[in-house]
Amino acid sequence: MAVVIGAVLVWELAARFGLLPPKDFPPATLIARAFLADLRSAELWTGITASLEAWGIGMLIVIALALPAGVLLGSSAITYRLSYLSLEFIRTLPAIAALPILMFTYGVSQQLVVALVVLAGLWPLLIQTMYGMHDVDPIAIASAKVYGIHGWRRFLLVDLRSCLPYIATGLRVSGTFALIFAIAASLIIGGQGLGDAMAQAARIDDRPLLYARVLTCGLLGLCLTLGLAVFERRALCWHSSQRGVAQ
Repeated sequence: MAVVIGAVLVWELAARFGLLPPKDFPPATLIARAFLADLRSAELWTGITASLEAWGIGMLIVIALALPAGVLLGSSAITYRLSYLSLEFIRTLPAIAALPILMFTYGVSQQLVVALVVLAGLWPLLIQTMYGMHDVDPIAIASAKVYGIHGWRRFLLVDLRSCLPYIATGLRVSGTFALIFAIAASLIIGGQGLGDAMAQAARIDDRPLLYARVLTCGLLGLCLTLGLAVFERRALCWHSSQRGVAQ
């Protein structure tokens, strides 16, 4: 926090004393005023609502696709080996590369943004789920057999429980990527969304407002990250990775 406050003070002084071009780098106090004024703007809240709606719908689709696929691919050594390299390669392809194809399919619409969100968020969650299912402790599986736990009971009590930390990590990464693309999509193609709200500020050459909306994007991402971290802590309070955090 001290570093952030120090950086803001340096920005303010540098802008006030002409060390930074005032047109491109307005003082931090002007940005703060624009931010507070923008909180009463319908345009801002419309953009936030549209971006969060696309993010939420996209993440529901991601979860519905990635979790079953990850479980199926990771539960067998054969399917894991066959799919590992292919999925790792696909993950390296940027989701934005599919934008021209998606524009032909959906046009400039909210469906296009949702499709980009799905492409951005699908692979981290799918791959983490696959890793988790593949890395289930053999001793835990053997112990379950000794106690007569088989089939769905073993899947729910042993496999899925062991996989949950991987799923939580994948969900956090997927959620972050998905929000970035939900905002970036409207910045590139227009339409409703927080990205388009930033583009509107740039078009009227209102630099304090532009920086204020960039700040809004950062705060939205921070809230999402903290929310997912809290969810992970509560959902995995029994796991060794969270015991120190919970204390």
